[in-house]
Amino acid sequence: MKFKKCLVDSVLNKDNIYISNNINTAFVMRTIKPKIYLPSNLNDEEREYILPHEQTHIKRFDHFIKIIGFVALCLHWFNPLVWLAFFVSGKDMEMSCDEIVIKKLGNNVKKDYSSSLLTLATDRRMVGGTPLAFGEGDTKNRIKNVLNYKKPAFWTVLISLIIVLFIIIRLMANPKRQQTGYDGFVIFFNSSFKVFYINI
Repeated sequence: MKFKKCLVDSVLNKDNIYISNNINTAFVMRTIKPKIYLPSNLNDEEREYILPHEQTHIKRFDHFIKIIGFVALCLHWFNPLVWLAFFVSGKDMEMSCDEIVIKKLGNNVKKDYSSSLLTLATDRRMVGGTPLAFGEGDTKNRIKNVLNYKKPAFWTVLISLIIVLFIIIRLMANPKRQQTGYDGFVIFFNSSFKVFYINI
């Protein structure tokens, strides 16, 4: 709510794009009918790089996925692997959107795009990645990823897809278990530490 007050003076630029004097990075906000907010100090060239990035977030429903991630954290707050998965997935979202922009605009914009990342880099995280901020966190690795990005070969993509499909099919399969003569048992201890076996 405090953050939303900073956006009161935002001016509609076009479509769902707003310009604000009170922010220092670009981001997507709202789940239903998401809006893109841009700092007022951006030049036209920087907007050309930043807008596709934020629009890719919306096209991929990353703003919904973030909420699902927060729900998972609420349910599994005690599990460090869930926390790790949440933050790693956030980094993957940002790097993936960076790669889409490079793919659309061409490799010749890598240097300028990296400069935009540095310009809009935030000093602190916004509540673990919400809203989805352009310059949020891990700027160093994102710049490395942008500069080293190469379009994957067709065969690499095809083989990766086949492997993923194979794993999905194997995980969805329900193989028949061998009959062992008993279905299983439960072991428990009573107060005198005697062991009892109960067939299920």
